[in-house]
Amino acid sequence: MKKYENRIVIVTRTTRLENVLESQNTVSQARFYVKQLGSDFGDYEEEHRQYSESLKLVRRDLEELGNVQMLDRKFLPNFIFAPNDMVLVVGQDGLVVNTLKYLTGQPVIGVNPDASRWDGVLLPFKPVDAGKILEETIRGKRRIENVTIAKARVQNGQELLAVNDFFVGHKTHASARYVIKYGGLKENQSSSGIIVSTGLGSTGWMKSIIAGSSRLNASIIGTPYGASQERDDLTKVDDDDKEKAGVYFLKEHASAEEKEYKGKALWQALAPIPSGAGPARMGMERRRSREPEYFIEIKDKIKKEARLSGKKKTFGHSELSSVVGKWASTELLFAVREPFPSKTTGTNLVFGTVSPKAPLRIESLMGENGIIFSDGVEDDFIAFNSGTEVEITLADKCGKMVV
Repeated sequence: MKKYENRIVIVTRTTRLENVLESQNTVSQARFYVKQLGSDFGDYEEEHRQYSESLKLVRRDLEELGNVQMLDRKFLPNFIFAPNDMVLVVGQDGLVVNTLKYLTGQPVIGVNPDASRWDGVLLPFKPVDAGKILEETIRGKRRIENVTIAKARVQNGQELLAVNDFFVGHKTHASARYVIKYGGLKENQSSSGIIVSTGLGSTGWMKSIIAGSSRLNASIIGTPYGASQERDDLTKVDDDDKEKAGVYFLKEHASAEEKEYKGKALWQALAPIPSGAGPARMGMERRRSREPEYFIEIKDKIKKEARLSGKKKTFGHSELSSVVGKWASTELLFAVREPFPSKTTGTNLVFGTVSPKAPLRIESLMGENGIIFSDGVEDDFIAFNSGTEVEITLADKCGKMVV
């Protein structure tokens, strides 16, 4: 059998049995501890046995193909991957997600160690097929699908990546206070936090939020509770993004007769002619001469957004088909969990899509315990307290999954 020069990195995880043995020291103590929790110790043992056998099979077959490096998930943050490494993940979907964040384009082969136990959306291959899939990948005979990764960055340069989703809110999941800035608008909010999801993660946490909101909306009869406290005047123009705000306000608040007037006012506010002579002034004068064309462009943009939103009043983008289930989607989804309407907090900017041209910015108003974490790992977080502003958009890199 041919030996390949590529290093083969097998990423593994500890089982529940190994974790409980580490804390309880002996099998008898571990058995008692698990029984006290109301769980089946025999199930712990069976899971461990199946995982160990699958891992042994994968390792044996791959050692015939090249140099194998075993890597426990806890060492991922400090491990240096080579550009031509072949990476196999033997574990649950969460281990694949965790691994992708530390790679720079190396393809990942997901192996399901126990198909009867784990659905394995990101684990399409059986342990017995690992060697065959690896060879086909090296020889370029397997399809590789891109996986969009999201990035959260705060002012001091700290960054966090997410393959599934971000949570932005309070550490204890109590009410979070912040200013959300999106699409040229901004709004003070109080909520249970904000979820920002990739296309891959859209079928997880985000799916439950959308499903719950949809069912609630369909079940309410009469005036929704709290509707009397909802206020549009709490949604303000974001001075850092006036042009987008102008499009939204034209769509939401202007009558057909007012649109041309407001469009002209917006044009004048956003594009003042520079003083003095020179290329800048000449260019602005040329654009000013195109005012009628500009009005047509603005109206076309309004019509397009109205179609996308189903002609409902909305401050976000409600089209899901371009993101949900699309691993390589160039957009993210955000949703505010349980926004609370009050005299000082609004509920307009609660859902939308995020892209490189339309990032989501959130400014914390929390004195303490504000956090940003990704992919359900709460211990790996960025502090998000008063004075901190985070910008969430797409990362510069993407993951690569062998399918």
